[in-house]
This record gives sequence, C-alpha cells and structure tokens, in this order.
Amino acid sequence: MVDWLMGGLVGWLAETVNALLGGLLAFLTSSIFVSPDVTVLPQVRSIAGNSALVVNACFVLAAIAAGIAVMLGDSVETQYHVKHLVPRLVVGFVLSAFAVPLTGVLINVANALTVAMAGEAAPTTEAITFVQARVESAMTDPSNALLIAVIGLLIVVLAFMLIGGWLARIGMLVVLAGIAPAALACYATPWTQGAADLWWRALLGCLATPAVQAVAFSAGINLLVDPQSNLPILLGLPISDTLNLLLVIVVLWTTVKIPSLMRRFVTQQGRTPNITGLILRTVAVQGMTRGTGRRAPRLLSRGPT
Repeated sequence: MVDWLMGGLVGWLAETVNALLGGLLAFLTSSIFVSPDVTVLPQVRSIAGNSALVVNACFVLAAIAAGIAVMLGDSVETQYHVKHLVPRLVVGFVLSAFAVPLTGVLINVANALTVAMAGEAAPTTEAITFVQARVESAMTDPSNALLIAVIGLLIVVLAFMLIGGWLARIGMLVVLAGIAPAALACYATPWTQGAADLWWRALLGCLATPAVQAVAFSAGINLLVDPQSNLPILLGLPISDTLNLLLVIVVLWTTVKIPSLMRRFVTQQGRTPNITGLILRTVAVQGMTRGTGRRAPRLLSRGPT
C-alpha cells in the first residue's frame, strides 16, 4: 500500500514537472537575454517629459541665481566659483536634453554586444527539451524516480527565478529611462554628481547583466546538449541522466546569481576601505595595550599599602 502511494505520488510529481517544463517554453524564450528598447514606450516618454520639465525649471532658477551672484558679488572668490559652475550647468543641460536618446543607443549597443558574444539566440528551447528528455529517461528507474522528480522541480524553480529576474530588470530599465533627464542633470553641480554616477552604474549594470547571463547560460547548456563536447565526457565522469540534470541546476543557479553580483557592483562602487583610518586605529590600540602592559607590573610591584 505504501509503495503504491509513493509510486503514485512520484508519478504525479514527475508529470507535474514535465507540464511545468512545457509551460516554460512559452516564457523562457531567447529574448530573455536581450534588453528591450523601453525608450519607445509612451509611459517612459511621459515620465521623461515630466522629468525634463522639472529639470528646465531648475536650470532657469540656477541661471538666475548665478547671474545675481555675479552682479552682486564683489569678491573675487564668488566670481571664481560662479565661473566654474557655469560650464557644469551647460554640460548638465546638454546631457539632460539627450538623456532618453542616449539611453536607447546604450540599450542597442548592449544588445549587439550580447548577440556578438552569445550568438543570435540562446539555447533556451534546447535546454528545456534536454531536461524533459533526461527526466523521462531517468523516471524509468524506480530507484531514482523520487530524486529525479525533486531535481526536475528545482530546475523549474530556477527557471522561473530567471524569468522573474528578467521582468524585474525590464521594470528597472523603465524607471531608469524615465528619470534619465533628471539623473544626468545632476552633473550640473558637484554636490549632485553622485546621483548621476549612481544612475550610470545602475543602467550599465542592467545592460551588462543579460550579456553575462547569455554567455554563462549558452556556454553551459551547449556543453551539455552537444554530444561531441559533452561536459561529463570531457571530465571523464560516468554519463547519467542524474548527473546531466545536476549540471543543468549548476548552470541555472550561476545564471540566476549574476544579477546579485551586478547589484553588489552598483551599490558598493566607490566604497573603498579607509586605509589611513585603519592604520591609525591599529596604532592607537597597540599604544593603549602597551601602556596597560607597562602599568600592570608597576602596580603589582608596589604591593598592598
């Protein structure tokens, strides 16, 4: 009775995994590693237009304030700072005006780079077909049926995580393209330049992520699908469906992990350790330790009074 229930449960789980893998073919397409040109969307153009209006108003106020400072400022220092601020205002205004077209050009360049490195289409369909064939072949062995069903379920979860990361990246690109005029306008002053630098890192991170994912995914799947260059054969490992499925998990996990590495690059860029402070703290601690060590024998030598 128990064996019959376990067999039915494993069979149902295997059928569910195969059905989910078939459903992934509709979502896990080759375009998952290509960034769409979101600058053509009307929503992005609307957000960018509102950002441009705010930026233009700020630049008008900044120009008026600079003119008043030049006319009323008698000191040479004030005029010196204003003269150095005017070129930054011009650069910020020009970059803000061409922010949306520049974003579209960068997206197209990133897509061309992805195609050049990983090919016209990533082997997403081949990967799903390969997994389905391995699962069906491995399920013929009752001793490995439960393990194969669990491995197939993990592959489905990782694939859906990959799709979720793709959708989140598109949403991030929409936001970045919409605020591009305001972000690049931050180059107008040295106090707001950090925001513009953060925008650049975020945009380049979003565009570099699919390129690196495409290379990792394509290389890993091709090493498994191609019978002439199968990875287990190259490594001298025994060929088995379980091993191939485990290698698919490794490829998918590596591909899913890449956005978090890019996120770390975006958020921690420019955070270098303060070596000088570390050295000063070390010297101070050592000095305190030595001072304490010298006082302790003196106190002990005096003894009780």
